[in-house]
Amino acid sequence: MFNEEQKTLALEFARSLARRNYEQAYGMLSSHLQSQLSLYELREQFESMIPLDWGEVDPIDLEENPAWDEMFLYVVLGGSVYSEAVIIDSFVLDGAISRINNLQFGRP
Repeated sequence: MFNEEQKTLALEFARSLARRNYEQAYGMLSSHLQSQLSLYELREQFESMIPLDWGEVDPIDLEENPAWDEMFLYVVLGGSVYSEAVIIDSFVLDGAISRINNLQFGRP
């Protein structure tokens, strides 16, 4: 269901968040999602899951599983003690550019 461009976008979004580059990550969201989630809220939600004292976020990988591959992309955000995740289940085209249209922070 999800193509390579969308998978790459999901990984880049997670990497931007891990670098605390919230403006770049916010730019990857659709205008619809931006109307529901401010830049401040994006930062707050991410930092409530991955606090500033977390340390390095590594690895950042797509976890593929046939049970959910058709429903969402699960991006693992690794840490030294435990891992978290960003789940992306919807993309839209903005012109010729894919944007994230729906996401969830945290493991299910």
